[in-house]
Amino acid sequence: MLRIFKKSFWFNVHMVLGMILGITIAIVGVTGALLSYRPEIISLINSKSFYVIKPAEQAPLSLGELTAKTAEENQNVSIGSLTVYNDESRSVAINGGMTGHGRVGYFVDPYTGEKMPEIRGNQFFGVVLSLHRWMSLQGMSAGGKQVVAISTVAIIIISISGLWLYLPPMRRNFFKSMAINFKRGWFAILYKLHIVIGIYTLIFVLIMCLTGLYWSYGWYRTMLYKISGVEQPVRNQMQRQPRQVETVNDFNYLDTIVATFKENVGDDYTSLTLNVASQNGTYSVSYQDKNGDMNRAQVNLNTKEFIPNNTVDNRTLGQKFMSNIYPLHGGHFFGEIGKFLWCVSSAAMALFMISGFVMFYKRIKARYRLK
Repeated sequence: MLRIFKKSFWFNVHMVLGMILGITIAIVGVTGALLSYRPEIISLINSKSFYVIKPAEQAPLSLGELTAKTAEENQNVSIGSLTVYNDESRSVAINGGMTGHGRVGYFVDPYTGEKMPEIRGNQFFGVVLSLHRWMSLQGMSAGGKQVVAISTVAIIIISISGLWLYLPPMRRNFFKSMAINFKRGWFAILYKLHIVIGIYTLIFVLIMCLTGLYWSYGWYRTMLYKISGVEQPVRNQMQRQPRQVETVNDFNYLDTIVATFKENVGDDYTSLTLNVASQNGTYSVSYQDKNGDMNRAQVNLNTKEFIPNNTVDNRTLGQKFMSNIYPLHGGHFFGEIGKFLWCVSSAAMALFMISGFVMFYKRIKARYRLK
């Protein structure tokens, strides 16, 4: 029998988990890296859909007029929400549902109401997202979700065990242990890249894994809410709440909602999303301010009252943490630098897989020669 194991428990754990789950870990990592820049890639290849040429001396249609025109021309689509941007060159996003097709989304010209060209790339990123979340090419998979969850836990164990194994040389001479000599052979370089990049990306990998488990296990999600001191929303109850959908022919109330919003928020927003349906005359809105923070509020159409329910100013630390789980997971919380570092750290999973497999092969080959 080939002796490929060491006496070190953590070395064996590190090696075995990497060999068993290396491929799935690499898939989760590479797809995560792609998703980091999904909005930028989609925007780049769909500039004719996202942006319009502003006509000279022509004001955009009111949101009510624009929505009514869109609803009349697309009667097979039930409009659910609209997103407008604080940019006169941006088109308006329409989200809704179509019988037999599920959720649909498209963009319209805010000056003419004409439908913009169909968005390209969504199908590709749909597959990427399915692989990242469910290890599936066709959407949600319960078994695939568990594989991704187990792989995420494995990444945490592999990362911590890797740090533990490399602590002795780091303690002896940190700078020397973290230096890469590119004049040495390819295997020595690959070995050092595996270690050094793993150490440098450790904190980023741990944050993305510890936040990623939020979507994997209900008990873990509940634990985070309890630790944060935030009441966990009950999704089923939220879905059962009756909502009143206004008639297709009259969307003028949307202009009142926008006016009320601007009276309270002013120009401090980059995007605003409005739900078309109401809850007893109260409409939900969400908006991103110019600092990049997401805020939610409600607008009472009857009293024209603006009710912020979790703006940055009145949230506790726990509420801020729970509302930023996704930005933390993707690195967006730390701005463009954070997004880039998270993207590189995710993509590095492929390097860890390849270098790990090569080291495992070399170890087997060496043991075989000694036998």
